[in-house]
Amino acid sequence: AEGLPQVGLLALLGGKQQLIGSYSFLDGTPRPTDSALLRGLASRTSCRRYIEFGTWRGESLANVAPLVEEAWAISFSADQMRSAGMPESAVKAAHFFSGELPNRTLIEANTQTYDYSELEGKFDLVFVDADHEHPGVTIDTRNAFRLLRDEHSVIVWHDYGKDYETVNWPVLRGILDGCPDDAHRARIRHVSNTLCAIYTRQDLPAYRPDRFLPDKVFDMTMNVRRTR
Repeated sequence: AEGLPQVGLLALLGGKQQLIGSYSFLDGTPRPTDSALLRGLASRTSCRRYIEFGTWRGESLANVAPLVEEAWAISFSADQMRSAGMPESAVKAAHFFSGELPNRTLIEANTQTYDYSELEGKFDLVFVDADHEHPGVTIDTRNAFRLLRDEHSVIVWHDYGKDYETVNWPVLRGILDGCPDDAHRARIRHVSNTLCAIYTRQDLPAYRPDRFLPDKVFDMTMNVRRTR
């Protein structure tokens, strides 16, 4: 079975260089290209308000926040994390990178049960990265579409891919089942070289990639500093 058609990362970044910071290279961290995608989308002039479903250490939030007027997140409280069976070290790591962001608004809630009525139609970029099982992704996807501000607004789902070239099928099924209709489903693509799927009304060329065969190359500069 095939997954989504693919759209090139370069088509979405517009050739702009992206500086990724606040990055831990620990489990649960977005890939560098995932963060570059979010930053590229957030840097557009039409993107003022960003929200993410599920934020843990806050790496993606910290990378996007400097580029937008408002950066929102909906995520478990510390008590909800403990009730879900997360170890105390994971609770302690929550909001490690995003806790001091001046334009952050944090809603401590379950993304699947939260009342979104006051947030409907207010966001330019929605990043869905909470539950990764089919039922949860379906609910989060339905809610994500309710939050889009206009025809330029975009949704990005994390962990559509188990890796860069392998589909995470429960997530894909949740995305498709949560879409309002076939017209919206037809605009969902996998972004190349990322774990992300994207909904956009921008007309972008889609293709089926040659597995394992590179069609672009990345250059990376890395700086490392201690946090403790």
